[in-house]
Amino acid sequence: MPPVVDIHIHIAARNQAGCKVSTVMERQPAFVFMLLADGVEREDLRSDFDGTIRKTIVGALDGAASVDRGVVLALDAMSSDDGIRHDEASHLVVANDYVRTIAAAHPKVLFGASVHPNRGVVAGREELERCLFGEPPAALVKWIPNSQLIDPSDRRHDWFYEALAEAGVPLLCHTGPEHAVPVPPPVAEHQRLGDPRRLRRALDIGVTVIAAHASARFFPFEVDYLDDLAGMMREAESNGRWRLFTDVSAMCLWPRVATVPRVLGSIPSERMVLGSDYPIPIVDMPPLLVRGLTPAEYGRIRKIRNPIEKNYRQLLAMGFPETIGSRACELISERAQVWTQREHVG
Repeated sequence: MPPVVDIHIHIAARNQAGCKVSTVMERQPAFVFMLLADGVEREDLRSDFDGTIRKTIVGALDGAASVDRGVVLALDAMSSDDGIRHDEASHLVVANDYVRTIAAAHPKVLFGASVHPNRGVVAGREELERCLFGEPPAALVKWIPNSQLIDPSDRRHDWFYEALAEAGVPLLCHTGPEHAVPVPPPVAEHQRLGDPRRLRRALDIGVTVIAAHASARFFPFEVDYLDDLAGMMREAESNGRWRLFTDVSAMCLWPRVATVPRVLGSIPSERMVLGSDYPIPIVDMPPLLVRGLTPAEYGRIRKIRNPIEKNYRQLLAMGFPETIGSRACELISERAQVWTQREHVG
């Protein structure tokens, strides 16, 4: 049986080289709620921020009995069109080297790289190739366009897409509105960078694209791109060229109760991939609100304390196909999978 892989797990650090968590980030309602829901004590963060976060994330993955691997994600700083890095406007930065050290030390952790394409063809390619072909190699590359200010439709990023396509490494790209990592002003304009239709260029060049969160809105009053993503899925089926998928991360939240049946009804099951978005909280979904979730299943899931395990088991109970767990093995870098097996298993 192929391993079950959660492709969407975040981490943070303040004191590691190249990492940052801004005071604005720490005051975000999403960040505060995350700490409370995940049982992280403020006193522990004050005494050892990096160690507490790392222990929480890696501990949850290690303790998830049904999940064999997890992709822990770096997040590059914002860079402007001229290639200048803007640390002051970057509220969460997680260096590739930091995540690589964690992946090298923990058998269940796969390295999720992040390289801003505005680093440019020279500096950007150097960092990208270091991630794709280093040890451990990247399983995928992660963007949050809304927060990092990346326009995926910009033709200047073609070199980046060509490198990913040639290396066989997918792009996990946030789609839909972003609320966890602050979006720079003007917020409404930059939220539109989460439109999945901007990824058509990457797909045409041959990149395997995983649109995170099924491009769905979080709040009822927001723009919703799920129907647009579903249309792109149909186009992928008809043209036979696009390698387009979506992860079903952050679905176990009350504001997404109405979204779940829409995702199940419009996205082909063979294009769904397991993700949790942990440490975004995994909420118990009441059976009265979730079609298909029986009281008995709800009772069993409520007893699961591990959040990554709970996310996977609850998604299955909510009607998502079992293939979401093993789909990642068909998509993420084969080089990364072989390295992990060789270094940690063999």
